[in-house]
Amino acid sequence: MFTLFSQDLDYKCSYSIVSRDLAMDIGVVLSDSFAYAQDALVGKWARWAIFILLALPFSLIRFVFDPKTIMTGTTFNWGAIPWGQVAILAGMGILLSFFISGYVVRIYRGEKPAPDFTGWAGLFVDGIKLAIVWFLWVLPLFIVLVLGAAFAFIMFVSSSSATVPNITILLFVILLLLLELVLLIIVVLFGILGAIRFARTGSIREGIRVSEILHTIRTMGWMSYVLALIVVAVVCILYAFITGVLSVIPFIGWVLVLIAAPFFTIFIARYFTLLYDQGEPQVAPPEPAT
Repeated sequence: MFTLFSQDLDYKCSYSIVSRDLAMDIGVVLSDSFAYAQDALVGKWARWAIFILLALPFSLIRFVFDPKTIMTGTTFNWGAIPWGQVAILAGMGILLSFFISGYVVRIYRGEKPAPDFTGWAGLFVDGIKLAIVWFLWVLPLFIVLVLGAAFAFIMFVSSSSATVPNITILLFVILLLLLELVLLIIVVLFGILGAIRFARTGSIREGIRVSEILHTIRTMGWMSYVLALIVVAVVCILYAFITGVLSVIPFIGWVLVLIAAPFFTIFIARYFTLLYDQGEPQVAPPEPAT
């Protein structure tokens, strides 16, 4: 009995130590990520300006129409939207976003200090490849959603002839939403590391190789990984709150959000990079591009 008590006490003590180590490790990762983003932008005003210019088209969409003319009472006036201007700005925003994504790929590769905006063609290609990796991860979500919505529609049409009770349709929709939630969690857990794995290997196929990503997660520990994601989720919520407050400031609110976005982008990219390194053999980071 004394032996069992001792083993249980040792287990609790070791669990407590592991928990403290996890907290300290995440604290170091947060501190390093903040310092990395600060070093990347503070004093590097040209780099910060490039980030802002690349994100500018999406921010300008709000100025091509007056929201007051869109809504007439409870009626949405689609004709009041200048679709041509919106399409041009959205198209420019999507194209320019690939350069930002390509820059993130360089951070994922472990470049330190933060890289410059050089090799624009490579940035663009890497950004497109990163988008493809994420598209492949998110694709099952859309497939299940479309198939589920189609099946729910068929059930709804059938219910008009009283062959399918409404409660059955409701239960099906709830199950569909739960399945989508499970798939979303899987996509987040594997997609983040898959994106970094793509950046390290240069292969889109490696970015969706589940077995290798699972090995990385097991190496760092599921508890460590989930805890780290919870922490970064809290950071994202805090950032969303701050930018929400900034956005309502008259005239300059949207500018302040544009200024804050690059810092957050680099911070998150560095955070995930350090997190990935916990589950991979440590290698020397590549030299910054010249």
